[in-house]
Amino acid sequence: MIPRQQQQSKKRTSGRRVAVAVAARPCSWRTSGSVATRGALLMLFLLLNDAVPISSAISLPVLPTLPPFVKTTLPAMIQSQQPSIGFYYGITPKTYNSAVRRNASRQRRLSVSETMRDALEEIRMLRKEMLQLQQDMDVLLKKSSGAVTDQRQRLSAQQKQKLSLVSKQVERWAQSILSETDDWKEVTCNKMMRGSFNKDGRTTAYIKWLKDSREDMADSDDETEYPCIKCYSTIDAPLEEVCMYLSQESVFEEYNDIVIKHHDIENLTPDSKICWSQSPQILFLKPRDFVTYCHHRWDEDGTQIIVNQACTHPDYPGNDNDDGEDGKFCRALALRGVNYIARDPTDATKTQITLIAHANPGGNVPQWAVKTAVNALAPIEPFKLFHKINHNVVKHQKEIRKKIALQMEDAGAANGIDNDDDDGDDINNNANDGQKAASRKYSKKPAGMAQLGYACFWPNGGGIDDSKSFLPSSLDVDGSEEEAASELSTSLDDN
Repeated sequence: MIPRQQQQSKKRTSGRRVAVAVAARPCSWRTSGSVATRGALLMLFLLLNDAVPISSAISLPVLPTLPPFVKTTLPAMIQSQQPSIGFYYGITPKTYNSAVRRNASRQRRLSVSETMRDALEEIRMLRKEMLQLQQDMDVLLKKSSGAVTDQRQRLSAQQKQKLSLVSKQVERWAQSILSETDDWKEVTCNKMMRGSFNKDGRTTAYIKWLKDSREDMADSDDETEYPCIKCYSTIDAPLEEVCMYLSQESVFEEYNDIVIKHHDIENLTPDSKICWSQSPQILFLKPRDFVTYCHHRWDEDGTQIIVNQACTHPDYPGNDNDDGEDGKFCRALALRGVNYIARDPTDATKTQITLIAHANPGGNVPQWAVKTAVNALAPIEPFKLFHKINHNVVKHQKEIRKKIALQMEDAGAANGIDNDDDDGDDINNNANDGQKAASRKYSKKPAGMAQLGYACFWPNGGGIDDSKSFLPSSLDVDGSEEEAASELSTSLDDN
């Protein structure tokens, strides 16, 4: 009885002999010097030495060019050659397939509890799909009958009026936070991350635990304290370049890791909106979603001020439990926050950013667990945020400057058209009346930023500007306070 491996060895040896015989056989076709024939002969030799797969031989385009001797010999050798799976290790397809069947039979059987859990999960997913299908069918039926045009709900006039006062309240609160020094604990960057995120000490951070800071909008029965952090950092780029970069919605993922989805729910005025955002799972805290009011303006010294406060919206009801029904996220609250983006008073080529953020993680997470998570995240996330902002602004500086130049050109062209129609009547009338109307500007300066709990962007401007613009005056649209009040009143009346 000849062992299988010896049989395979004999077949390989016989194949090589045939190849040599073919190469040595004197034929008129070989002496013709045909390139295709030589290529076919070389492919045949490689095939017999297992250098190419068998399937390649059958589909060779040069096979018809071979002489009759080779064409009659090749199919017999292909048929006799064994598959190459484990060939050199003595493993035949039969052995391999039997081993696979044995391993499959040895798999652990699922317990009854595991089977029930999987069945329940499938039923739950099926239920969600059925509910979604039913909702889609209802909407289609209503649209087909003309009963539905826009299902989005809007804030009431009273709610808008209340939110219009929030920005000033948050700014006053932020000023008091910045002036405080008592009970604020300095947060140092994690030792392992310090070399990457804060090697030159550009960022400093402090933390304090406070009750809900939303004043009359806070829950009066909630006595829990939540983390509030304030940070100071310097960016190695001028103010206009930093503002241009942060205002671009397309780049926020480059510096912000704690907002993975976002969109605007409702635009209230040119400088304010309500935003929705979602955060990923952070440590043991499951994904959260936020509904936040955001507003921006420009101060007298050119500082961009972005404020935020947690709010509600009828289109986005909140879920207070970690295990929400129908896949709803647990609602967290970006209670209050402020971002001051200002030119460095000692170096005009740099920008200072001051951040304040007060947040409630929501859900039924115990206080000790929240403190554990905060103590782990606070020494990393703020420093990483400002490091990434600085790195990417410097990295994209050329592109940012091109955008600024293009915006200046567009604004200059628009300003040239406007100047033709401007006869200065308003100025003369104000002088004749002996009154100086307090004028304000609606800026076209780009603004916005992505932070914990919100991502708000105004790439084309829209904020009230009380400063001397760092861009040409053509980017500012003159307007009066009465005009602003009239616009807000119109917006309220429409709803």
